[in-house]
Amino acid sequence: MTRATDRFDSLSGKVALVTGAATGIGRATAERLAASGMAVYGIGGDAEDGAALAASAAASGAPIRFSPVDIRDDAAVRAAVADAVEAFGRLDAVVNAAGVYRTGRRAEEVDEAEWALTLDINLSGTFRVCRAALPELRRAGGGAIVNIASVHALATVPLVPAYAASKGGVLALSRQLALDYAADRIRVNALIVGSVDTRMTRPADAPAGWPESVGLSFSPTAVPRIAQPAELAAVIAFLLSDSASFITGSGLVADGGMTALLF
Repeated sequence: MTRATDRFDSLSGKVALVTGAATGIGRATAERLAASGMAVYGIGGDAEDGAALAASAAASGAPIRFSPVDIRDDAAVRAAVADAVEAFGRLDAVVNAAGVYRTGRRAEEVDEAEWALTLDINLSGTFRVCRAALPELRRAGGGAIVNIASVHALATVPLVPAYAASKGGVLALSRQLALDYAADRIRVNALIVGSVDTRMTRPADAPAGWPESVGLSFSPTAVPRIAQPAELAAVIAFLLSDSASFITGSGLVADGGMTALLF
């Protein structure tokens, strides 16, 4: 439950579009923003979990809607942005949390399909959503975008060439958009995350007690555990709020000290 002292009053009455909203960081963000008074239009490729999110929101009275959208489809992305504005009257914020993660291969072992999928969702999908949403943010008088990047954008580890490339691109894209849209009162930041307990990172054979049981053996951090999605959602809410009004073009690191420890 979000405590009153954790709320960002400047978010109340505003509207956010959240990608990857059905699970993980995206879902935690949708729920956190709704608790802070925002109306949330969630999109993502997981229709079943998205329907569960919408049903849970309806039962609790949270202003969250969900639409199954493939962010590789530009027409579908533009239609979703238009639908969000029609549903809630405006658009003030965007969170790009959708992503895919493939590991265990060197570059010569990555086929064209894996490379294309990873770049198309993680980087091009983020670009498509931003491109479609920016005119609406400008019409609203300004706004904020948070794109989920990764520690792999700064200093990577072996066997993730496509993922590292895609997240490095997300960080660079976020900085570029921040420069190009500052005059429109639109702030753009990347959130650089480390290991997070989501379905994308959770192994199929996760042991009982995951993630506590993995501790430092999963990925070394100064904080001896991996992050929960709600912890990242709190940082995202801050970056969208007026409390972060002077933060743009940033790659804000929330990795439990992983980069400080390793690099």
